[in-house]
Amino acid sequence: MTWEETVEAKRESLLNAIPSEWILDKIPTPEEEPDAVKFLDSYLQEDENKITHSTAIELLAKLSKGELSSLEVTTAFCHRTAILQQLTNCCSEIFFDKAFARAKELDLFFQKNGKTVGPLHGLPISLKDQFNLEGIDSAMGFVSLLNKPKTKSEESKLAIILANAGAVFFVKTTTPTAMMAYATISNIYGPTVNCFNRKVSCGGSSGGEGCIVGARGALIGFGTDIGGSIRVPSAFQGIYGLKGSSNRLPYCKLTNSFAHQPVLSSVVGPMCQDLKDLKFITKLIIDSKPWLLDPKVPPIDWRSVEFTELEAESKPIFAVMKSNGFIEPHPPVQRAIEIVVDSLKKSGYEVIEWNPPFTSKEITKIATEIYGADGYQEVVELSKESGEPIVKEVLSISGGDTSNLPKGCENLHEHWDQARKRYEMQQAIDEYWWGTSKLTSTGKPIDGLIAPVWDSASFKTEDVVNYCGDYTAQFNVLDYTVCITPVLKVDKSIDVIVPKTSFLNKDDELVYKDYDPELFDNCPVSVQVVAPRYQEETAIALSEVVSSVL
Repeated sequence: MTWEETVEAKRESLLNAIPSEWILDKIPTPEEEPDAVKFLDSYLQEDENKITHSTAIELLAKLSKGELSSLEVTTAFCHRTAILQQLTNCCSEIFFDKAFARAKELDLFFQKNGKTVGPLHGLPISLKDQFNLEGIDSAMGFVSLLNKPKTKSEESKLAIILANAGAVFFVKTTTPTAMMAYATISNIYGPTVNCFNRKVSCGGSSGGEGCIVGARGALIGFGTDIGGSIRVPSAFQGIYGLKGSSNRLPYCKLTNSFAHQPVLSSVVGPMCQDLKDLKFITKLIIDSKPWLLDPKVPPIDWRSVEFTELEAESKPIFAVMKSNGFIEPHPPVQRAIEIVVDSLKKSGYEVIEWNPPFTSKEITKIATEIYGADGYQEVVELSKESGEPIVKEVLSISGGDTSNLPKGCENLHEHWDQARKRYEMQQAIDEYWWGTSKLTSTGKPIDGLIAPVWDSASFKTEDVVNYCGDYTAQFNVLDYTVCITPVLKVDKSIDVIVPKTSFLNKDDELVYKDYDPELFDNCPVSVQVVAPRYQEETAIALSEVVSSVL
């Protein structure tokens, strides 16, 4: 069987996994209906919208009282996701039949025992394709990894924690091939588009996850991040997303590219519609003592942090990065930063400028060197195995051109030297962070940093992003925690093109010329709320502050 035939069979099986009565007679084009969320809300029944427009905490309360059954809730989210899939192409695996069976089991347990099986009883949760579930593929966009379902012993530890708490799994979501692109596209599934604007990208690599949570096909989902892969899709879909520090949440037995590369770790984190839901699910996982299942997880208990009711002298202090000094953000991104800073200041919070000893470009350069340590041989070899070509959006450093791949490290010493550079940079930036006490009015260092997520609200689906996210990857290098916080949506009447004749560099000029208020209209814009290493609780609390002042 050729790789094309394998792909055709996979796409047909996905469509067949959707009940026939949920197949649209006609799928509107992106020009006819750019906003998938608007379409869903008008297409679905009132009772379904009521369920899917709740928060996870609200649904769990009703499930625990028997006011809603798991089957009712699961059916509502499966139906919404089935329609969304036809509009955006966000699902890599669909297993509604397993979800309905699980929901019925949970309902029967509740009927017999008068209680739930755990704190997530009956709640549908979506997972990025990397998560291993018994009997289901984890292809990560590689044709050669299709039709190789995972076994029970290969199941991801985090999935086990969620399942034991009562979660219902119903889909896995799309990624770019190897998860090495900011656009979610592969030869298997094609492109996944933005749920609010189907003319542009959903981001990547957790793009399908961003799309499904953004459209309320799920209220809680999970992605991974090694250079912005949770944060960019969360920002592009206007949801909350948490990139924690390395291994704070369990990554054990997730399928991954460059899986055991030890210098710069990928991290797993939740993506949610509601910030309280994000806090709830993060605490639930940490309270489960995941270090007992994953030896890489540090045994750090949940530490409550509250900032919103403090007196003026005790309020947290922020720094702001308005630009990375390499590519100037588009007007709506600049407006989002200004709104956050102005709102914080008006509410009595101090905000200073962020001027660390290394530029974003210098920090990100270390990341790109580490990503390319093996010369991307794993990607090349897995692609050759099936005969599929490497799609142009993959391998953002080389634009998908295998003749232009990084040469990689010639020996182990070079890789160790990359680790040294990263460690020294972390030391310098940490020293700067704590040294900001000299710059604040109270003599205390900053608590958090506000920064753009991306230079734009999104980009055209067909665009190849040939640079690593200089606003996101730097925080992977530093291993800082980040909570994506929604701010606004692009308004073509406000976020107009600002005339400009001089540019920082060629990339800055290209990004400037890519801005189109008409194209990006209605796209969400968010900010990164950054806290120090292993301060997930602080990052969430700082996001609560930003959300409250907005």
